[in-house]
Amino acid sequence: MLVKAKLTQLESLESLEVLWNPQSYRIERRTAFSVARVPGSARSVLQGAAGGEERFSTRLFLDSSPAEGAARDLRPWVSRLEGWAAPMAGSGLPPGILFHWGSGRFRGVMESLDEEWVAFDPDGTPIRAWLDLVLIR
Repeated sequence: MLVKAKLTQLESLESLEVLWNPQSYRIERRTAFSVARVPGSARSVLQGAAGGEERFSTRLFLDSSPAEGAARDLRPWVSRLEGWAAPMAGSGLPPGILFHWGSGRFRGVMESLDEEWVAFDPDGTPIRAWLDLVLIR
């Protein structure tokens, strides 16, 4: 049985589920540092800087072809997810999102969401899509 992955918007606790069985996903970690130039020296000095960042990137597949009626249209589902990238009043940052699948968890904010619509009903309703999602913390 395929375990569903869940994305939860941490302000509203609204959740979206996807069937997700990845060939791979990626977590990138970057350390923040600065380079101090030493006059008269061929070498530089590395100095630690505050923070660093991590990115989680994956590809989600959406398929509503087994559904009937209005449930076949994936646009409202994707629209909800797009809304989670909008900055919140006060902080200017998007709300936090928790991506969880089985025992795996990643908490961050949406950095990017790229959509590729790949199948349509005869009336143009999109029923399959690939979404490239990147969360950053």
